[in-house]
Amino acid sequence: MKMHPFDFKRTMLIGLVAVLLAASIWVVQWAVKPSSTPASVSAATTLNPVAYVNPFIGTAPGGSHFGTVGNGGNTFPGATYPMGMLQWSPDTISRLPGGYSYGDHTIKGFSLTHFSGRGCMAYQDVPLMPYVGTVTDSPALNGTLYNSTFSHSSEVAQAGYYKVQLDKNNIKAELTVAALTGMGRFTYPASSSSTMLINAGGSAIRNTAASVTINPAANEVSGSSTSTVGCGSRHYTLYFVAQFDHTFTRWGTWNDKTVQAGSKDSQDARSGAYVTFGTNYVPVLHVRVGISYVSIANARANLVAQHPGFDFNAMRAAASQAWRQQLGAIAIHGGSSDEMTTFYTALYHVLIHPNRFNDANGQYLGFDGQVHTVSGGHIHFENIAAWDEYRSQIRLLAIIAPDATSDIAQSLVDDALQGDGHIPRWEQTNVDSHGMRGDGGSIIISEAAAFGDTAFDTASALTAMVNGQAKVREYFQDYATLGYVPADCSESAAITQEYSNADFAIAQFAHSLGQQDIYQSMLQSSLGWRHLFNPATGYVQPRARDGSWAPNFDPALMNGFVEGNSAQYTWMEPFDLPWLFKSMGGNKTVVQRLDTFFTHVNIGPNYPEAFMGNEPSLEVPWEYDFAQAPSHTQQVVRRIQLQLFNNTPGGLPGNDDGGATSSWYVFSALGLYPEIPGVGGFVIGSPLFPSATVRLAGGHILTINGGGANDRNPYVQSLALNGNMTSHLWLPWDSVKNGATLTFTLGSQPTSWGTGASDAP
Repeated sequence: MKMHPFDFKRTMLIGLVAVLLAASIWVVQWAVKPSSTPASVSAATTLNPVAYVNPFIGTAPGGSHFGTVGNGGNTFPGATYPMGMLQWSPDTISRLPGGYSYGDHTIKGFSLTHFSGRGCMAYQDVPLMPYVGTVTDSPALNGTLYNSTFSHSSEVAQAGYYKVQLDKNNIKAELTVAALTGMGRFTYPASSSSTMLINAGGSAIRNTAASVTINPAANEVSGSSTSTVGCGSRHYTLYFVAQFDHTFTRWGTWNDKTVQAGSKDSQDARSGAYVTFGTNYVPVLHVRVGISYVSIANARANLVAQHPGFDFNAMRAAASQAWRQQLGAIAIHGGSSDEMTTFYTALYHVLIHPNRFNDANGQYLGFDGQVHTVSGGHIHFENIAAWDEYRSQIRLLAIIAPDATSDIAQSLVDDALQGDGHIPRWEQTNVDSHGMRGDGGSIIISEAAAFGDTAFDTASALTAMVNGQAKVREYFQDYATLGYVPADCSESAAITQEYSNADFAIAQFAHSLGQQDIYQSMLQSSLGWRHLFNPATGYVQPRARDGSWAPNFDPALMNGFVEGNSAQYTWMEPFDLPWLFKSMGGNKTVVQRLDTFFTHVNIGPNYPEAFMGNEPSLEVPWEYDFAQAPSHTQQVVRRIQLQLFNNTPGGLPGNDDGGATSSWYVFSALGLYPEIPGVGGFVIGSPLFPSATVRLAGGHILTINGGGANDRNPYVQSLALNGNMTSHLWLPWDSVKNGATLTFTLGSQPTSWGTGASDAP
């Protein structure tokens, strides 16, 4: 860390060191804690997983357009920290939810906040843009004047670091981050007019308020940006402080169409600031940025608490080390370089969200609009996309980041206690955007507990799950009375199925707490989806209030469903598959139907086949196991891996939704999948890699050996658990949580392994 040679008195120096030490100790408590690492695998062998992260994966279309915004992963390539507060990344001109399109060649700014893989616009707050020249036109009205072209050949994207050369003024931009702050390093040509634009009113969704204040004496710009949460209508305010290591020679602000040279303040929804400095002798400018959702003072305090000074390389190295520690929770060996990169980039995407919401002093803004303080050593999280994440992502986090997962659960509980009593469905900043459908937040909490992460207020969680349903569940009274949501309500069948999954998960959670009355009630309620299965058609379909079936049913149509159709949703109750399969005519019929369903693996929402680019289909490939046909699961999963995921910008099959799609890939490559909501355990597939070790809580290790594993050998010939041969297709969490070894023997031809009646889950 570089320090300027100030002439402190000895006593003042001692006091400053003490303050900084205390702050650094406090901030360390906010680092996302992975599972503890035993000495025997402390180095995760010598593999550095950071070398296998390609943040460009998901920034280009991954297939045909299916109605999803951006037609791809909607990820971003910029600098981010594991579950950190900032996501500092370039924004290109195509206006995508991730802010960046690989097909673009023009950058309009580097904004501080992003959501990876979202399907609607969000964040992209306070873009900064380097420039050389005089600011005469307002960037609010004539932003294209300050855009710059770039070439992908000049880009470098790594975990925690991003670099690009801007063609317009020959400026090199580099970005890195810490848990609460970020730093930019900008190399300008020699000039007395080198400038930085700070667009407080430049969020992705039109700002409702913004402010900037320039303090030339401190070489600082501060302000706020108020915008609207993605897929919602509620507002949030981001506060920021940007500190520069160059003296300002000129400055000014803009307000809508007006530019005022020499102005130090502006307050308007389309406000921004510019500062100018000389780079004739020192061409490299450093900018430290802190943000907060509480106050400007907290944003400034975050800067003091983390990496004070302008040592860019130190912050970059710390970010890389943080990613190495997190990604090292799973060590894989074997496979090609591209397969390793696809795997570790998927794991990287899983670990971007949710995000810390509290500042270095522990403060965060609650659902009641008041400032609260999280308990020491814990994190309050935001960006909890429950509809997407409950299907596999939270289950992966529960295994490899148990402390963080307990904090995620507690965050949802605190949101309920500080709000109107319901568990949020799609939590962003300090509001529930109510994005998508269902009651996924309750499932997330149930799954954290199912995988042993119970360091949260479980009693209050269950109370909010039960008593808050009317606040989060659309058409709640209809569901409670009829057992299903009737067809005159929008997306009725999908909503019913989501509630059934949630009720089953809540039942399991209640059972774990000894609340048998709630368990029995919610278990019965979870069967409501059966009302919508029509034995005459063999599909789930919308049903009227009087019990009649809605007319003009077609399993390929989206009527009554969300981002999918009946052919895709009919499989979406994995906790009740024995009943479904019996109602369909038995296992033989089910296997034939599934084979037809997987004729195509990513057909989109308007055909009666698989749509693996979206969440409702994620669990379906594993359902062959329940029909005593595990070789079909093994073959279909391998097809999906090889056809839809790869080490290219188009290497994701659809929106990554905060890492949800990527988490499916991680589990599939390990040969396991947590199929049932609210239940700790896995169905068995087949591993893609010859060797994998997973770091569990308490220093335990799950070892997965894939003898003969490669692209062409998906079929399980045999499996041993801790040296004992087994053909069971369900692996309970209790059997591996204290460490275990799975030894697969794989081949190119299917066998009868796992096909016995007693082998099915």
